[in-house]
Amino acid sequence: MGAGGIGDCRPNGVISLKSVSKIYANGARALHNVDLEIGAGEFVFLVGQSGAGKSTLIKLLYREETATRGLVMVNRFNLMRLRNYQIPAYRRRIGVIFQDFKLLENKSVFENVAFAQQVIGKPKRERKANTDKMLALVGLSHKARAFPGELSGGEQQRVCVARAMINNPILLIADEPTGNLDEATAWEIMRLLYELNRLGTTVVMATHAMHIVRKMGRRVIRVEGGRIMGEKPEVKL
Repeated sequence: MGAGGIGDCRPNGVISLKSVSKIYANGARALHNVDLEIGAGEFVFLVGQSGAGKSTLIKLLYREETATRGLVMVNRFNLMRLRNYQIPAYRRRIGVIFQDFKLLENKSVFENVAFAQQVIGKPKRERKANTDKMLALVGLSHKARAFPGELSGGEQQRVCVARAMINNPILLIADEPTGNLDEATAWEIMRLLYELNRLGTTVVMATHAMHIVRKMGRRVIRVEGGRIMGEKPEVKL
């Protein structure tokens, strides 16, 4: 492995987990001996009942949690060896979308999206051009000056997508991104994620929405009791 928590993943791979287990401080075992490989450009659904372990798996990928044992590689970062001061740099190379949006309420739509570029030191003119382009992509140019509290749930989630994608990450992690949305709005978000994936971004999405999973026809990984129990295009829970 390279220094500073960076090493080699498999050729063309984005995510590689080897014999990964996660046991919390209270003794609860969330994951047990998980092996997982996700290649560049894939669109993968993680499905399973509440408490199955998929949320913990997602948290390992964006380094909110660390594995108790095993190897977790994401985009050539060895997350088991990543030091706390290196986490912000790692997260700037991936995009994350949450169910509860996590937008900055005191910043406008434009400022929420541009902030991700500000923290990596992009010049102001470049930030503006990139943010304008991304807001156009998600259909929110007309809402650039609005604040999160003035938006619908679907609009807020589109801001989250724009914010997650503004730094052109190789990987987009989505944790129940349609969970708080109505049916029509949920499909708007899915069409947007599909388009981003078509343009080359690897997408990993945790969801309970099996009707979406079945209709999308992408790779499905079923998590049950902290283990990966199977993969197939349609999973009935």
